[in-house]
Amino acid sequence: MSLEAVHLWVGQHPHLAGLAVFAIVLAESLAVVGLLLPGTVLIFTFGTLVGGGSMDFVSTYVWALSGALLGDGISFWLGWRHRQRIRTVWPFSRFPAVLERGAHFFRRYGGHGVLFGRFFGAVRGIVPLVAGMAGMPAGRFVGYSAVAAALWVPVFLAPGVLFGASLELASGTTARLVGLGLGLIALLWFAVWATVRVYAFLQPRARDLILLMFRIAGEHRLLGRITLPLLDSERRDYGGLALVGGLIFAVVFALGRSLTVPPLPVSFAAWRTPAADYGFTVLESLGSRETLLIGFGVLALWLGFQRWFVALAHWLIATVFALSLGWLGDHGFVLPPFDGHVLRGGVASGFVAVLVAPVFRRVGGWVAYAAAAALVAALGFARIYLEHSEIPQVLFALAIGLSWTVPLGIACRRHCEAKAASPAVAALVTVCLALVLAAAAVRHGPAEFMHAPLVRRMTTAEWLADGWKRLPAYRLQPLGRPHQPLPIQWATSLNGARENLEKLGWRMAAPLSWQSALQWFNPRAKPEEWPVLARFNEDSEDALRMLRPEHGGRWTVLRLWPSRFVLAEDGAPLWVGRIDRLEAVNRFGFLGYFREAGDSDRIDAAMLLAPERIPGLVATPVMRDPGSPAVLIRERWKPVP
Repeated sequence: MSLEAVHLWVGQHPHLAGLAVFAIVLAESLAVVGLLLPGTVLIFTFGTLVGGGSMDFVSTYVWALSGALLGDGISFWLGWRHRQRIRTVWPFSRFPAVLERGAHFFRRYGGHGVLFGRFFGAVRGIVPLVAGMAGMPAGRFVGYSAVAAALWVPVFLAPGVLFGASLELASGTTARLVGLGLGLIALLWFAVWATVRVYAFLQPRARDLILLMFRIAGEHRLLGRITLPLLDSERRDYGGLALVGGLIFAVVFALGRSLTVPPLPVSFAAWRTPAADYGFTVLESLGSRETLLIGFGVLALWLGFQRWFVALAHWLIATVFALSLGWLGDHGFVLPPFDGHVLRGGVASGFVAVLVAPVFRRVGGWVAYAAAAALVAALGFARIYLEHSEIPQVLFALAIGLSWTVPLGIACRRHCEAKAASPAVAALVTVCLALVLAAAAVRHGPAEFMHAPLVRRMTTAEWLADGWKRLPAYRLQPLGRPHQPLPIQWATSLNGARENLEKLGWRMAAPLSWQSALQWFNPRAKPEEWPVLARFNEDSEDALRMLRPEHGGRWTVLRLWPSRFVLAEDGAPLWVGRIDRLEAVNRFGFLGYFREAGDSDRIDAAMLLAPERIPGLVATPVMRDPGSPAVLIRERWKPVP
């Protein structure tokens, strides 16, 4: 069955495809069965179908999440029901090392082994079984299992989604998505690394630092009025928190009157793609007021139901601060402005990290703080990418959020109920975030970001006079840098350009696809069978890509991009283009591909193209800059000045 047939079948039977996802993930999560099933490969395949557009991400996520939870639950129930009798049942009686490996993993990490074990195929189905055999409380197991499954599904789907998108959107778009992905991964890695280093430095010294702060607070009366209520668990800390919050408000407004921060000249305009716009818009929703209010309501109900009223009061204080100061930042009441989304996300995630950090004490309390730092870093990246904020505004919001979260966290740790640090809180927050992301994904939808470009009109006379100067002169690279000159302007339809170029010896270049990509590894393939990768000008992929052989194993490729101008007389689009010289390269006797030569910018497009050899075409040479010739191509019947 061909890939196209698979895409067609999945599109016609989405529910059956969803059931297949559910069944495979369920089977992979079961003890023993998961060891025999190549679940990772199959999940990658479904991710490819999601990236290719045949399957919906949200529904696939729900099916996979349901299968993972049910599979874990069945394995846990089997262990809880049969306990040590499991060791006498085949295949564990024949291969005891399989069960022992899961038992060792569980003994080492305890309840967190349920969370981490899901990410390791060798113990994925065994750890829930061992947890049941060990008599782990069912509620605690469900909490860990829900968090693990909610994180595991997108992590394991993501490679397939990116791969499917690369085949669907062609190499140019994928290069941008990969570039954005690598940039985001680097930022997340730095955020986690910095958090771990700070935690490793402070955690062993926490007791000494608290004692030092007690001593300083006792020596300074004014400072003591602020800090002692936060440090002393015998005192109420609400007054101290109010003083800290008021001080932060005062400092923010004072800086707004005296500090001027120029914007940094960084733009993601040349990196924008509809797929990335969709993804980062969904991610941005984590910092909205609505998300914070939903999170506050859910967590407040849980804390109130458990009668953890001190933790509830601190959660209320954190939320009121984030909402009020974030509202001022969103509406520009504070200058320089700061990003309200990042402030809200930072305060909320920071408080939750402080609350649940003791849950991860066995593997390291840094896990909760690192997760919060990664979430805030991703949120800031999304805001900057979408051009809803600038780097100084994001950094200012981070500074404000940190200056509030640190004293709030100290007060919470010294006063809140110890039982509030429960796996249920971590599971509740994780599920809430997943539901918010799913709701945002459904509310927006990819079609919202498929915008039609703005089209401008000019007459043929205006174009030939000096209107050609309004068209792009250079192909723009990411961050908007001029990269390569565009010496060709052509008034025609794409079919007209293709037909005329074929008369001059050009042929359509093979686009990137499953079949053409295999030709790179086919030693018998001819160079014209190799795919020619797409190139972008700003956010537009080349609409026409044609090849012509030269002497000495060289080839030339002509590319045309839309200019967003049309001729007023008949609506013929104006295209901008360039000719690049390619070298056919063969490596290792089986790898063949095109490599761009270094002398493409010296090509005289008018001379090489020679459009005047085609009856009915007129070429008008122009000089954009000294030493930078260009050619305007039109059909002869079009009016001239």
